[in-house]
Amino acid sequence: MAYRTTTVSPLFPSRRLQGGLRFVAKCYSPERGNPGGLTALFFHCAGSHKEAWEPTIQHLFAQKDGQTGRALLREAWAFDMQSHGEASVLNAAQLASLTVGLPVDEYADGLKAFVATGALAGHRLVGIGHSLGTSAVMLSTIADEVPSVHYEGIILIEPALITREVYNANLAEREGALREMNKAISKRRDTWNTREEAESYFEERFPWMMWDSRVRELFVRHGLRQVSVADASGGPPTTKVTLACSKEHERCAYSQDEVYYTVVERIASLDRAVPVHYILGERADLIPEYIPQSVMGVRPPASVQKVADGGHFVLQENPEGVGEAIAQILLVLGRALPPPPLRSSL
Repeated sequence: MAYRTTTVSPLFPSRRLQGGLRFVAKCYSPERGNPGGLTALFFHCAGSHKEAWEPTIQHLFAQKDGQTGRALLREAWAFDMQSHGEASVLNAAQLASLTVGLPVDEYADGLKAFVATGALAGHRLVGIGHSLGTSAVMLSTIADEVPSVHYEGIILIEPALITREVYNANLAEREGALREMNKAISKRRDTWNTREEAESYFEERFPWMMWDSRVRELFVRHGLRQVSVADASGGPPTTKVTLACSKEHERCAYSQDEVYYTVVERIASLDRAVPVHYILGERADLIPEYIPQSVMGVRPPASVQKVADGGHFVLQENPEGVGEAIAQILLVLGRALPPPPLRSSL
């Protein structure tokens, strides 16, 4: 189904940076949406960008309730973390002043501030996060100076979360995995002469070689940014492309233990009227099965689905499979909602 997009980038306060940070939000409005349907809010994983969701969003816009014939969704919105994607360019000057990467609580803060503007007033929201994005969704349900976000349901896709008890019980293994992850990020190439060169590089290397070609092309378009590189021989600088999310910011996503324990505690304490659903890749490649199982143990999940042909990067590897799993949940959530209030003709 055809859709149109609108992108906004309001400036909101930051916990760590004076002058605030731009929060980039992209709205997807389907040609034939359901005015009484749900609005899905999408949050990407570490190192990714908001457009990674587009093949999945396209699939969801084509889905209808077989009983009513109505579309499942009213709208979809996808958000860049402030250090990722398009947002990394708009926030480049501010981010350069940080001595460490930006933590995930800033992602949640941006969403809360955005919802507080009234931009989504009257919408019935479903929060959908992948890996790092699952933490942003859950943290956005915690009120502070800014009100929390109310969701009709929450969908956690391959959550990179573990309980403190299970982490400590597997301390040596978990610390070893973290060291290897940080080592791999540090050694990773991050600059190319052109986007075409970068695309050829990704096509031959894990994890990008495993991705759906559309998602990989979107990463080349939106997950990279232009950069001016000084010439070693003293000539004029040249323009190249580099990862929009720097290595420092990606590493930060894997090293903020306490905030992730806060997320697990929030899953346990969230109002039981808000169902929490899980979608996992069928292949347990980067995250052992005991990790998501530990989190599901703090609160009975509303549902658990496994998507074929996918591992931790299941969204990138099988976007339609993820879309089908999300659609099954949206169908249940949508049917459980009361009809929207009628507008007065007076």
